[in-house]
Amino acid sequence: MVRPVIHKMLEAKLEAVHKRHLLSLCKAAKKFTKELLNAVTKALHRRDEDESKSESDLDDDSESDDDESNKPYDLPECLHILKAIKDEMLEMISDDPCKFIEGVLCNYVKSFPEDSSPGDISIIETSIAKVQEILDWTIPAQDQILNFCGVSPEWHATDSVTHFLRTVLAYLEDIQCVLFSGGVCELTVAHLMGEMMYQKGIKI
Repeated sequence: MVRPVIHKMLEAKLEAVHKRHLLSLCKAAKKFTKELLNAVTKALHRRDEDESKSESDLDDDSESDDDESNKPYDLPECLHILKAIKDEMLEMISDDPCKFIEGVLCNYVKSFPEDSSPGDISIIETSIAKVQEILDWTIPAQDQILNFCGVSPEWHATDSVTHFLRTVLAYLEDIQCVLFSGGVCELTVAHLMGEMMYQKGIKI
């Protein structure tokens, strides 16, 4: 039996409505998926920024706490530290930085092997590290003395120690720099011509 035309037209309309409805749902789903993806991406980005900021704040707080814990509490402690620093400085360097530098250079030259290869650069690097360690020990005490007494005789005493150590450090780093840039030959020529910082008596 042939189906009436009216039924066929109704089925076609229903099918068309169904297709339009499916198409609309697909578009809505795609839009929702895109918006959801953007929202998740932004949320993750904010979380990463928050975590990074939190870690940075924790690091800053930790460094700040370390700095505070390294500072002396009162003037007597500062003066005690200053005396210990001067004793260690005189024991290691004496009161003549040029003589100390000559000694370091002498030890470096003695480390030259017989095959004319470079000497032991760690002799100079170790000296730099030791002087830097004493200097790092001096600076917090100097800062605290300034806080307690201002620009006083005690502060000037600490400042002279700081300048002395900075000068010795500059002399050693000058030797290291010449070695790294031109090797033993350039160091030898500079030393013979009196061009090294310690030979010129430059003060920091």
